[in-house]
Amino acid sequence: MRLSSRDWTRRVVNVLTLATPVGLALARSGHARLVPGPRGTWVATGYRSRFPAPRAPAVTIGDVVLLRLDDERLARRPLLLTHESRHSGQWACWLGMLGFPVAYGVASLLSWWKVRDFALANVFEVRAGLVEGGYLRPGESVSSGSRRPAPQ
Repeated sequence: MRLSSRDWTRRVVNVLTLATPVGLALARSGHARLVPGPRGTWVATGYRSRFPAPRAPAVTIGDVVLLRLDDERLARRPLLLTHESRHSGQWACWLGMLGFPVAYGVASLLSWWKVRDFALANVFEVRAGLVEGGYLRPGESVSSGSRRPAPQ
């Protein structure tokens, strides 16, 4: 599949801002195997490290999705990689290692303050898709008082 100019731009920005190189280093240190992912991302399958976000089934750093799910569990969450690929665009927009970690941390704290959950009102998770990320079930909403399902 050919990448769009937007995807190419995102990839270049994520390399120049060191986000993707950091993601690749984490993948290597976590003994993961890299496979091509959606929209020009890399999926680090079999990621074993607890860093970062020890309970998250997947974390995106630049254009690298650090995936802790096996193939069977990933198959039950077919939109997770789409959700994670949206985060790679957010890394580029917030200038990678320079801005994204701080912005995401602030958004997580504001979300906790607002709804007592680090993700449900986090602008980055909302824009990446709460349902696709596994934070809500289809049809649920934050306003209905729903809570995040247990990690799978």
